[in-house]
Amino acid sequence: MNQSVGTAVLILGLLMTIGAQLAVCIRAFTLSPLKGILCLIVPLYVYVFAKRHAVGAWFMGTWFTGIALWIAGAVIAS
Repeated sequence: MNQSVGTAVLILGLLMTIGAQLAVCIRAFTLSPLKGILCLIVPLYVYVFAKRHAVGAWFMGTWFTGIALWIAGAVIAS
C-alpha cells in the first residue's frame, strides 16, 4: 500500500517539476531564444532565469513543491 502511494506522490511531484520547468522555458523563449535554449540545456538556469524575472515566483513555487513531493514519494516508497 505504501509503495503505491509513494509512487503516485513521486510521479505527481515529477510532473509538477517538469510542467513548471517547461512553463519557465516557454516564458524564456518569448523573451529571448538564447535564454530559452539555456533553460533547456544548462542545469539550474531555470532557477537563475526565474529569480531575475517576475513570472518566476509562481512557477518556482510549483517547481519547489514538485521537488518536495518527489523526495517525499521516494521516502514513502522505500
